[in-house]
Order: sequence, then C-alpha cells, then structure tokens
Amino acid sequence: MKREFSNKKLLLYSIFLYLLLLILELALNVFSFINKYSEETVGSTFLSKINESFNLLKYDIAFYLSILILIYVVFALINYKYVELSYQGLKQKKLFQHRLIKAYLFIAINVYFILSLYFFNCVSYPHSNITSFSAFLINQGNYHILKIIAFLLFLIYFTGFFYLSFKYAKKIVRISTLVFFGLILTSHFHPIYHLKNIYFSLSTRDNNKGPNVIIIGLDSLNPKHTGYSGYILDTTPNLDIVSEECIVFKNSYTPLARTFPSWYSILTGQYPATNGVRYNLIKRKYINPQSETLASILKNEKNYFTAYFTDETRFNNILKEDGFQYLRQPLMGVKDFVLGHFHDFSLTNVFFNSPLGYKIFDFLDINRGVYHIYKNNYFTEELLSFLSFLKTKKKFFLAVHFCAPHWPYISAAPYPLLFDNAPNPLFNLYDGALRMADDQLGRLLKALKRKGLYDNSIIILLSDHGESPEGHGTDLKVSDQNHIFLSFKLPKKNTHSEVKELVRTIDIAPTVLDLLDSNFEDYNFDGLSLKHLLNGSKDMRNFDNSIILETGFSVDVPGGIGISIQEMINEGIHLYEFDKKGIITVKEEFHKELINKKQRAIQTLKWKLILEPLIRRHRKGQAISLYDLTNDPECKYDVSETYPHIYNHLLKELSQHYKGEISEYEK
Repeated sequence: MKREFSNKKLLLYSIFLYLLLLILELALNVFSFINKYSEETVGSTFLSKINESFNLLKYDIAFYLSILILIYVVFALINYKYVELSYQGLKQKKLFQHRLIKAYLFIAINVYFILSLYFFNCVSYPHSNITSFSAFLINQGNYHILKIIAFLLFLIYFTGFFYLSFKYAKKIVRISTLVFFGLILTSHFHPIYHLKNIYFSLSTRDNNKGPNVIIIGLDSLNPKHTGYSGYILDTTPNLDIVSEECIVFKNSYTPLARTFPSWYSILTGQYPATNGVRYNLIKRKYINPQSETLASILKNEKNYFTAYFTDETRFNNILKEDGFQYLRQPLMGVKDFVLGHFHDFSLTNVFFNSPLGYKIFDFLDINRGVYHIYKNNYFTEELLSFLSFLKTKKKFFLAVHFCAPHWPYISAAPYPLLFDNAPNPLFNLYDGALRMADDQLGRLLKALKRKGLYDNSIIILLSDHGESPEGHGTDLKVSDQNHIFLSFKLPKKNTHSEVKELVRTIDIAPTVLDLLDSNFEDYNFDGLSLKHLLNGSKDMRNFDNSIILETGFSVDVPGGIGISIQEMINEGIHLYEFDKKGIITVKEEFHKELINKKQRAIQTLKWKLILEPLIRRHRKGQAISLYDLTNDPECKYDVSETYPHIYNHLLKELSQHYKGEISEYEK
C-alpha cells in the first residue's frame, strides 16, 4: 500500500500553486497593459518612457514584487495549514480514510478558496483585469445579492479555519493566525478613524467661532447631470438638497477647463495668463510668485488654519507652498502612475485594499488614480475625522476636492453598476462616478451639521470644470466643458435663490474676502466680488459680466467619454518628463509652443468669440468666429459678418487680455 501524501510535499504543492497564481495574474496584467495601449500604434517614445520609469523605480518595483510574493506565500501556508488541520479532524474522528485524502482535501479547500477569491473580486471590482471576463454577470439588479453570497463564501471559509485552529492547532498557530486575520479583517472597518473620533470627542475643546470658509469641489461635474437641473437620473440627491439652502449661480464658468489651472484660478482669483498656470503638470517656475492664494491670505493675514484634502493628484499638484498648513492627498508622481495602474491582484484586492494595505502599498493611499479598485469610504472617513480637529481652531479654511467623476469614471462597485440600464449608455459610468462624489458630499455635509460647523461657515460648492463626450479643456465651442456648478451658503442663512448673471471662478476669492469684511481691492485679483449678488442686489453697474476662456493644449488629451486612451498616449507622452523624485511635469522646451496652440475666447451671456490658431509647420494663422449663444448654444453658425461691431469689440478685448501672445495672429 502506497504511503499518503507527506506534509512536506503538501507544503511544496501549496507554495507552488499560489506562486503560479501570482505569475498568471502578473502575466494577465502585462497582457492587459499591452492590449490596452497597443490598439493603435504606440511609438518608441512611449516605450522609452516606460523603460525610464522602470529604471527610476527599480528598487520600488523590487520591493513591490517581494511583498506580493510574500503575501501569496503566506496564503499558501495558511491553506496548507487548513488542509493539515482538516486531515487531523477527519483522522481523529475516523470519518474518512483513504491514502489520497490529503490530496482530495488540498484540491477541495484550495479550489473553494480561489473561486471565492475570484468571485469576491468579480462582484467588488467589475473593471479589474483579473475578473473582467466575468463582469457581464454583475449588474445593478443582482449586485447586492451577489455581494452577500461573496461574504457568505468567505464566512464559511474563515469559520471552518478558526474552528479547526481552536480544535487541533498548536497555541502558536492559533495566536499567529488570529493576529494575521484579525489585522486584515478589522483594517477594513478603519478602526483608526473611529479611535480618532473617540479621542477628539473626549479630549478636545470646541474653540471654533468662525466664520469658517469651506470650498467643496466635485471634479468634472456637468451641471446638466444634477437633479437640481432636472436630470432624469438620481445622480446627485445630496447636492440637490443642499442647493435648496444656497444661492446658486446658473451661469458660472471656469476660464480653463483643466483641474490644476481651474483650482489655481479659484484660489488666486486670477486668470491663467495672470497666475501663470496654463496647463496641468506645469513647472513651478512658470507660476507667478506674486499670485497669492486665498489660503495664504487667510492664513497670514486673518489667522485662519488652512487645510486641503483630495483623493487624486495625477493632474492637480497643490502643495503646502500654496498656503495650506495641512494637506491630505495621495502619493504624487510617477510611482502613482506606474504601480497604481499595474496593481491588480486577487489577494491584494480583497484583503489589502484597506488602510493596512496603504501602509504596505503606499501608492494606494486614498488614491482615486488607482481607479479600478478605488473605494471612497477611507478618504471620506479621514476627512470627517479631521473635522473634530478643526473644531479646536478658532476659524479655518478647508478646501476639499472629490475626484470620483474624473475620467475614466470607473471604481469599485456598486458605482459603475448604478446606471447600467440608463437611457444614454454613453454616460452611465460618468453618472455612477458622479453619484460616488455626491455620496461623499452627503456624508461631509451631515458631519458638518453634526459637529456644529455648518451654520457658522461660508460653504462654497462647485465643480472645477464641466464634462462633455470629448472630455474637458479641448474645445471652446463645447460650453459644457467650461460651464460649472457654483453655489454659496452663507453663515446662519439657509435661503435659496438663483442668480442668472454670468460669473467666473476668479470671482470666488474676492467674494470670500468681501464677505469677511476685507477690502478685496487691495489684492491683485482679476475677479470681482459677488457679494452684492449674494445679497440680492440687482445693481449691475461696474460688474464685468464677461469671461476670458482658453483651452489646455491641443495635444494634451484629457480623456473623456469619446476619447481613447491610445490617443492620449500617442499625442502626449513625448511632452512629459520626471525628476529624480518622480515628479512629472511638462518639458520646458514645449512651454511656448503649447501656449501658442491654445484656443482662446471671450464670452458674455449673449456672445462668444473664439480664436483658433492654425499652425501648420512654419505657417501661422487664425480662424476667428462669433456665435450667438441665445440662438445657437452649440456654436455651429458663425455670425461675425452679421455683427461686425460685436466681433470687433470682443476681439479687441481678447487681444488686450493676452497682449503679445496673440499679436502675431492679428490681421
């Protein structure tokens, strides 16, 4: 009679199985990466950038792979122990005797665990590479049932393991496995957040007097996709409710529909041509050192404590030097780009996509950029916990940027599934991402009220830019890209009204200072105070109700519902570089060229004049067109010949704003 499987052989098989699983998932991620970026021709520039990134991150990558191997080996040991303990139980109770019983147990336990693992991945992360083949099985109707089944499968697994451990394992095994699984499972409930809340509630004093200033931004929010504006889907229930307590500006625009330039205009009250932030990932040397941010002014001159929270830094590089004493944001730079996009493994997705996992994989930390497995609750909970700290400050300025609605819109379930039966499937992922940001907004507003900070604060709710099927920052004829949501809630006032005058993001900083009874005219703002509009005044004298607009640069495709990622790579990769710290910026040699290629426009409520540069090799020219927004909001028909006086007047204003920048195009 042949001997039964030895424990040593069983252990080797178990380690081999899980290392094979890791290799297969690694290969799948590589294949997915190649397939994703090679549907169109990807040039040598892109490949050289990848090689350059790997050279910079070689030690990080080595550490990363070592941790992955360790995790898979640990689970191999756990499942080996599960088989051994199960065998001991059967043998002791004499329930089943066969020389291949260990082999049967090995197959049964590991198949059950791996299938449960993949099922959980499929339900939780429908856009994960490793489960994308089965994503069609998950939809809005069956998600919650399948989620319960996934939890039950793991509950059965862990219940059996803990029972066998207490029954048959040695003390050291019981303690070590309890500690290991205890850390993994409890970290998903974010105990540090709850402990912080308990600590602050017991040991801190409420010193807050206000008025506080709170700016809450929802990235890429198109106002047309809100219930407040009559959208057919329930994308923004929390925004809709709070809007009924605010003054809402129906015609609000950002001068440049890209994240960092738009936020810098919000904070400085200046046009991009004034503060120097003309595109995302611009080198800091081009930012005007004389441009003071609202955070700097409030901190240095008004004794405000200043803080900034965001869950993505791919395109928005706010730093402490911008006036913030506290910043909470993901890792910034090439490590975020490379490892964040590559990180997709069954065991890490299920067990280490949590605050514990953030300690091991730092590029995951509250990072919306790792979009396929992003869960918003940890970022939101840290923000809510921080409110208890802010209560200890006499007055504070808090800027919050929720980035969920930014392209490519996907995240952990259920949000990508919420509107999969929507009448316009082109926007279903975007609308789901918008609902994620709205849920975050709702939790923040409730916490502000619960902690007594809602009524004594100026709360500004806005989007940094809009969104269209073409993305944002690409075409000034598409008003949805620059049109934003903007509302103000004043301290101790919950009255609702709508303002139809045209306003700009550059008007926000001077308005805040005016509301705080500071002389905003002492600062170098391009914007004007909206205080008189907030107070219901109809006196529009001396109010400049026009806006200067410009695009990002023509080869910097931001993504969007109708833009392929290959187009973004092919057109833009050669523009970027990164320093020894991995911070990504646009190469200095392209700065002037990219500014010259911008579209520019001037817009009023009635008119929009657009200048489009035409650059073909060494030949330069321009196409200038005028549009009647009242009768032609989609800017299809040029009416410059019909209204030459309007055309000349607006062109003169546009030329004066940009001065030498467009003089070479003037007729």
